[in-house]
Amino acid sequence: MTTNIKLLAAAIASAAVSSAALAAPAVPEHQASNAWFTGAQTSINDKAALVTPSANAKNVILFVGDGMGISTLTAARILQGQKEGMDGEEGFLSFETFPYSALVKTYNVDAQTPDSAGTMTAMMSGVKTDVGTIGVDEDVIRNDCYSVAGNEVVTALELAEIKGLSTGVVSTARITHATPAATYAHAADRNWEDNSDMPASASACEDIASQL
Repeated sequence: MTTNIKLLAAAIASAAVSSAALAAPAVPEHQASNAWFTGAQTSINDKAALVTPSANAKNVILFVGDGMGISTLTAARILQGQKEGMDGEEGFLSFETFPYSALVKTYNVDAQTPDSAGTMTAMMSGVKTDVGTIGVDEDVIRNDCYSVAGNEVVTALELAEIKGLSTGVVSTARITHATPAATYAHAADRNWEDNSDMPASASACEDIASQL
């Protein structure tokens, strides 16, 4: 199915480029020769040529910049461009030159401004959840140890290990901090990093460090 979608996308892109060429008289010369126009057309051709139906990834590496939304990327792109003597917006960050890209919404279900515990849980499990909870769905009650059982979600790392694949987590923050913890732990509170952080009422639950 995925291969068919990629082939269809490539066909559409190719048709769009061909149609533009056929309809060239309808496009003013100053538009057809404009750098933005020709650059976009070249980009479409390059991406269409990258479709490889039989290609399978050998490894998967997920890089997560904490709090790194579109506005943050825009600011970084402008700064990089200005440091290189340009206006800024016209440049590209390294990963913006990758052949494929996508956008995903990872918001929390109980707050307008999300936190990394819930958003990373969404990235790792495909399930959105509450602020401050890790590796559980939205039916858990934050800081309630007994609400965890039955509401755990399986993470991508756990699925990989079930298939016999090797996994690893590297972090510039504490390895028990919310973002890395959401790859392996299941907790009703992101702050339960070790047992000294947990209230007596949570004694039946395992702290994040112990789960790691």
